[in-house]
Amino acid sequence: MKRTAALFLTFFILLLTLCSCRTTSSDASCQEVLRAMTNAEISLPAGKYYGLSAPEGDEKYLSDDLISSLFGGGSYPKIAEDWIDCALYLSYGKSPCEFAVILCQSRDVAHDTAALLQARLSAIRLTKSSPEYAQMLENASITLIGNYALLIISSDTETALREAKRAIR
Repeated sequence: MKRTAALFLTFFILLLTLCSCRTTSSDASCQEVLRAMTNAEISLPAGKYYGLSAPEGDEKYLSDDLISSLFGGGSYPKIAEDWIDCALYLSYGKSPCEFAVILCQSRDVAHDTAALLQARLSAIRLTKSSPEYAQMLENASITLIGNYALLIISSDTETALREAKRAIR
């Protein structure tokens, strides 16, 4: 009887341990992370959301042409083939406010993607440089969280990053 109870208890503890393990299938969607960041933005300028998860033909669909334009200097970046998901917020007009959330297949791909995001940030700093947005551009961030690569150009980068971490974990 004691042996049966011990076996049952061991099985039960093992089952609870396995159920509490996080798998990659439970990764937060890039859209969820992006929404968390943009919802925290105090004065989000007018803009548009894009995502790989949007149906092709939808106005929010992140096309290969847009990826090429933003991250590939006109040609599709090979590293993008290793992206699991991607979501962007691009502001209209003069404001440099921009968010990118890219879930990559591996940490190495995330590091390479961060280099693409750095190139994007450099381009924005050249084209949208003005005293009005100097602080926003100075505080911009390229961040890796697990296999996520993030670009944050925000009026409150720290809050946006905190919300991204909360959404991912």
